[in-house]
Amino acid sequence: MKESFLEKISEKPLRPESLVEKVYTLLEENIINMTLPPGDNLVEEDIARSLDISRSPVREALVRLENACLVKKSKKGRVVASITEADIINNYEIWEMMESFAGGLASQVATVKDLGQIERILGEMKSVINPDDSFARYRDLNYQFHYHLVAPCPNQPLVQLYENALKRIHWCYNLSISWHQDLVVSYSDHTSIFEAYRAKQRESFEKRVRAHIRNALKRFRIEYSKKRDI
Repeated sequence: MKESFLEKISEKPLRPESLVEKVYTLLEENIINMTLPPGDNLVEEDIARSLDISRSPVREALVRLENACLVKKSKKGRVVASITEADIINNYEIWEMMESFAGGLASQVATVKDLGQIERILGEMKSVINPDDSFARYRDLNYQFHYHLVAPCPNQPLVQLYENALKRIHWCYNLSISWHQDLVVSYSDHTSIFEAYRAKQRESFEKRVRAHIRNALKRFRIEYSKKRDI
């Protein structure tokens, strides 16, 4: 008989410090790897009981997951957000359009400090490609890399729109780099993108970003199809 998610987490009680962050991370990981598939109910009281903690940090973590578009409210309470094939395509197209354009603008005004920050992130990404436990850290660095490409953009309303767009596809691109061999591909793409960015070659940068995101979409659709059919 398949062990339920609540049975699994009940074996790993959390410590008092940073409970909200720990609950958020635990639920996020299980949503991303589909241990908690789309449509699953997330009952605040049940989760709190399984973790042997109060409901307050669970409630706050669920609100954060809702803001990240991984959880949504329904008549039954909060559930893992569903995503359709059309949603996937739409979100990636928005990401492709916004990052290539806003990042292209940013590349023309990025300072030495901006470039150094992105280069530091790339260095950290390279250092965590091989370890078995690198996925969570790589995901965080991946987000930082993409965000910092756009951050220097002089059109700040566009940056805000981009940040909101990233929230909607957070789950998608996390899953698209969730197997080891893809980390190598991802890092190589990022290095190529940064080369054009640093050289202020806007047209080349935009083409590389678009290709990177389109390939990520292809990988995501393949992996999502496998998970959905299990």
